[in-house]
Amino acid sequence: MSRNQSLFAVTLSVFAVTGLVLVGCNQSPTTAKLPANPIVDGNSKTSKTVRNTPAEVEHPHIAGAHGGIVIPIGSDSYHAEAVIEKDGQFRLLMLGADETRIQEVDVQAVKAYIKAAGETDATPIEMKAVPQDGDAGGKTSQFVGQLPETAMGKAIDVTIPNLRIGAERFRVGFTTAVQQHDIGMPAAVSGAEEQKLYFTPGGKYMQADIDANGKLPAGAKFRGLMTKHDMAPMPGDFICPVTFTKSNPKVEWQIDGKKYLFCCPPCVDEFVRMAKEEPDSLKAPGDYVLGAKQTSGGEKTEPTSPNTTSPNNKLDPKIAETLAGLNKEDRSLVDSQKYCAVMTESLLGSMGTPLKVDIHGEPVFLCCKGCKMKAFRDTDATLKTVAKLRGENGVEP
Repeated sequence: MSRNQSLFAVTLSVFAVTGLVLVGCNQSPTTAKLPANPIVDGNSKTSKTVRNTPAEVEHPHIAGAHGGIVIPIGSDSYHAEAVIEKDGQFRLLMLGADETRIQEVDVQAVKAYIKAAGETDATPIEMKAVPQDGDAGGKTSQFVGQLPETAMGKAIDVTIPNLRIGAERFRVGFTTAVQQHDIGMPAAVSGAEEQKLYFTPGGKYMQADIDANGKLPAGAKFRGLMTKHDMAPMPGDFICPVTFTKSNPKVEWQIDGKKYLFCCPPCVDEFVRMAKEEPDSLKAPGDYVLGAKQTSGGEKTEPTSPNTTSPNNKLDPKIAETLAGLNKEDRSLVDSQKYCAVMTESLLGSMGTPLKVDIHGEPVFLCCKGCKMKAFRDTDATLKTVAKLRGENGVEP
């Protein structure tokens, strides 16, 4: 397995991100099963009804400004930063659609259900509104609670059945221990490891590259840069060569004398490592464009749009070769779906072996692991998209 696939077993844990060590407390928690159904304001046309399933848990985005993790709310309509303090205090900081902006909400009673890793029961805790400086009267941008003793020092799953933002009500779920295969974001390196990685040439990472990059590691060069992970790049967009999410034009790095674009600094770490340890796995920068034809040289190629005139069109040889490795059942399903359930203009197989996921018992194929989070964010919409794609190919629902 290549390092690009394994990404050295990353765990996005609040405790790892913040570097805090949790200690016990004297609270005696009570346990409860999670509510069977989310609380939804049925009179509101804008209410968000979400299935109460494990797949509903929304995965963290990136490290937040306070050292926590940023999570999406309502398909990125809003965000929140979850912060665990060393004494077990749990803070939820409300953010807008733009993760750099503070979001005020009405002061309200909020209950969170905390389930430690390996546990079957959840413990309810009260999250009290604790307004920050500048919050308007009757408004708050922060909720604070105390983790139960059973969750201290462990990875946790958090479910908030009812959170009101304006006229909308949301069910929020996230975990502090999402494995790297769920979102594909590598961990950053630091200290001596970082110095050795960036300042020692090897493989396709040359001394000329070190000089061209300013003799700085990516973490230092891009310190303070707020990066978002766009899981739905469009054809023609440059994509990160590590996560295959949309790249950030500000995160540029030279490797092998060529300029590459990445989504965030930790991906630069990983790609430099690949350049040194797995140089043959690197492709030309022009190959990291959604819809681009693969090349063996360094020239950039123009993105191509899929031919949709007939489901029996001859496949691009590269795609055909990729799909040939699927078993008979999966190949039949891929042929019937043809396009990614999230990036509906991306042919399955155009970004490597399609990712197969199970959504409420239905097999669904995605073009890459970067689409997984969005596919599970609104499972009903994803299944409707799959049904539509298969219907366009003459497959009965």
